[in-house]
Amino acid sequence: MRRLLLITLIAISLVSCQDKTKKTEDSISTIPLNSERTVKADINFKSNPIAESYRTVITEKYNELEVNFASYYVITTWGCGSGCVTGVMVDIRDGFVYSMPEDKDWGGNGTYIESKKESKILKTVAVAQSSSAEIEESRKYWEWNEDLKKFRFIEEESVLVKK
Repeated sequence: MRRLLLITLIAISLVSCQDKTKKTEDSISTIPLNSERTVKADINFKSNPIAESYRTVITEKYNELEVNFASYYVITTWGCGSGCVTGVMVDIRDGFVYSMPEDKDWGGNGTYIESKKESKILKTVAVAQSSSAEIEESRKYWEWNEDLKKFRFIEEESVLVKK
């Protein structure tokens, strides 16, 4: 009886120790899109000079993330110093890499970027603290033109955020 109990405990321990976060290769390389499954294309690092310099972070995030902008793009970001982010987006259809819109005032894309899978509007936000200790967000909105493969600046707004 003890032997049976010991074997059962060992079996339960082995089963509970398995990696439950493991993703199958199929779930990583494919994503549902318009009720179809589409395989992500390999990244074309030669399509953008930034891509070659940031090959590792782009590859890791592209493989990890699902489409998060304009139905076909995976936006990947990384820090560029002191609360600044920058990044690129990769077209899952052909693997081409496109630069994010950069604002000359910010020297990057701001503090963070917001996007939605089903939207062509991208929001970049720079957060700063004023002399009165209030937090101010400068928000810029950009529209992706699929035909031209370029962003167009739409508008800017500043918002005071409550402490």
